[in-house]
Amino acid sequence: MAHPPDEWSTMMRPPVLLAVELSNGHFMSCRLLYPDRNTLSYLNRWYRDMVEAIFLIELGNLHSIQRARIMAMHRDWGELWTDHQPRFSRSWNHLNALARSLKVEALFVHNEGEWESRRPFDQ
Repeated sequence: MAHPPDEWSTMMRPPVLLAVELSNGHFMSCRLLYPDRNTLSYLNRWYRDMVEAIFLIELGNLHSIQRARIMAMHRDWGELWTDHQPRFSRSWNHLNALARSLKVEALFVHNEGEWESRRPFDQ
């Protein structure tokens, strides 16, 4: 079910993929449907720790992040979990293929206590 954008989300950018590399070398990811120009700074302020980053992605696809407030598609919008659960990729190449299939323009990757923006296909 599509949700109409609210006043805040009308100024947002295209969806991004949030990803964290797990200890086994695989990536866990979810889509953020309505990022804004402050999303990366919000992630770096409230979700720097690896455990916090994992808990964030475990919520599944996210509608928005506004400061420390997260709107999750399953938890807050009542969407089906099977449509919004986190995805797992076994390698960077697989994560890139996922990003390409989801038509996202950027990946926000948690790396050593900091979120960084990467374009799909970057190493």
